[in-house]
Amino acid sequence: MKPKWKQAALLLVSAAAVAAAALYIKSADSRDSSGQAAGTPPAASAQSQGAPASDAPEKLVNPEQMKQDLDFLTETLVQVHPALINGWSSGQQQVISEAYDTIQTARTEEEFYFIVNTITSLLHDGHTNMHWELQNQKLLNLPLFWSREGLIVTEDRGTLHTGDIVTAISGRSIGDLEQELAGIIPAENNQWVRVQGTVLLRVEFMLRHLGLAADNQVEVTVTRGSGSITETLTLTDKPLQKEYSHYPKGEVPFSYSFEDELSLGIFQLNTCENTRKYQLTVKQFFDEVKKRGIQHIAVDLRSNGGGASSVIGEFLSYMDVKSYYSYGAIVRYSPQVKEAYGEDQDNGVVQSPSQLIKNDLKTEFPYKGKLYLLTSAHTFSSANMFAVIVQDNGLGQIIGEATGNQPSSYGDVLTFQLPASGIHFQASFKQFTRSAPERDPADSVQPDIEAYTTAKDILERRDAQLDKLREVVRADLK
Repeated sequence: MKPKWKQAALLLVSAAAVAAAALYIKSADSRDSSGQAAGTPPAASAQSQGAPASDAPEKLVNPEQMKQDLDFLTETLVQVHPALINGWSSGQQQVISEAYDTIQTARTEEEFYFIVNTITSLLHDGHTNMHWELQNQKLLNLPLFWSREGLIVTEDRGTLHTGDIVTAISGRSIGDLEQELAGIIPAENNQWVRVQGTVLLRVEFMLRHLGLAADNQVEVTVTRGSGSITETLTLTDKPLQKEYSHYPKGEVPFSYSFEDELSLGIFQLNTCENTRKYQLTVKQFFDEVKKRGIQHIAVDLRSNGGGASSVIGEFLSYMDVKSYYSYGAIVRYSPQVKEAYGEDQDNGVVQSPSQLIKNDLKTEFPYKGKLYLLTSAHTFSSANMFAVIVQDNGLGQIIGEATGNQPSSYGDVLTFQLPASGIHFQASFKQFTRSAPERDPADSVQPDIEAYTTAKDILERRDAQLDKLREVVRADLK
């Protein structure tokens, strides 16, 4: 086993903030200066994708081309993905057979996308998915957030008001749509389906697929109090304005702030990039923590879709932690992995169990106070690993909402392109096991202290997780 696989769990790359219909990622194999995998894109956002819609006729894919692509997809997945070491199950083979049955006549690229998507969705892996370019798509100009209460309007649009709860779109109930989206979006839990579904329910191609858009119009029904209101909205090809976000916007990779009256420092980590700038910023943060005599620090991961998991060790290297258990990993080798990484091995499996990692301190004065992590359904991949390692090792408390993927999950992706249609997809080649495997099975990181965003929070522009953090800190100061 080569040295760089010895702690494979700390080399996780997430490109999984991209849903089944998200933007194509140019590269999921980019490397930072330390040799760690990096370059995770931000979560799919309808807000940023508006562009003039094209009136050009849709490209057709003929049966021979579709068969070529289906062959390539199924063969690649069975060679690469850890879940398919023993091949496809009989149930999965039945779904694949049905996909082949649907390609007897020419299809548009959009129609074919949903055919191949049924195959990647079989793996229920948020890191393994098809990519659909959202450029040149008309959008539903209705900002939404999917909470425990339902699908909430977050800004006024026409007769629809902030805090309204959407009950139906074009006559189909939200419960029915959520169930169908769960079959389309590769995900490990319902939180991720809702995160990505909130975006996809605003995008033209998904609205068409679900039968929700007619003549560029979508009918939205909401409840407000004891009443019901229906508004017809026209899809737009104009770029959307900035919309309210109840989580940090993630406009910069990382930043920090202090609330001295609470002896609280907050490190905002919006993406996991273990760059030199990140390392310097972490050092500066802890220098300020010591200078100010801060007793409580929080890492805000609510808008973090992942990246290089080595950011975890970098942050912990300034804390009074002697050691902690890391992730374990199963690495599946294949010709594709060999080509992408220059490995000698092109087949077989290498397993690395969870290891006790000695914390390599980078300061003479490690932080000895309380640690909190803020999480949401957008917390994914390496950000999710951060929360898992802290919780499994008893290093701090998680405040907020359940995360968007399982504590033990697949990851590290290779990217591919279907030879005929040109549709891009990515597939995991590792399986990661949490630092405390005895706590499995679990479909997400559950917060130690719950703070779920509600319709009232959105209406009042209230940050439920930050408010809960401050409440916890105040109680500790008494």
